[in-house]
Amino acid sequence: MSGVSRPGQSFEEQSRVAAEEDKRRRNTAASARFRIKKKQREQALEKSAKEMSDKVSALEQRINLLETENRWLKNLVMEKNEGNEDIASMLKEFQNKQPKSTTASSDSVKAEEAK
Repeated sequence: MSGVSRPGQSFEEQSRVAAEEDKRRRNTAASARFRIKKKQREQALEKSAKEMSDKVSALEQRINLLETENRWLKNLVMEKNEGNEDIASMLKEFQNKQPKSTTASSDSVKAEEAK
């Protein structure tokens, strides 16, 4: 129905029709606002997920680099050892005492490099 009054409509009927149309317009506007906010939330979540995924990839690369560095350093120690069992046993003892954290390993490697 439209807001145009018809000759046979009473004032109450015209008022009711106008109120329904107003309610419909407000509901349409509220629905549009909701859809916009929903889309913004989805975009923010997608951005956050991509950032987290990128961070995971960077951390995995860092892990691979540190593991490679660790293997290289172990091989270097074994080469320098030249059969000296005391150094090998000291290395194993040191490894057993270390926490399973790459940060501690990285810090100790950096300290050794600084010497």
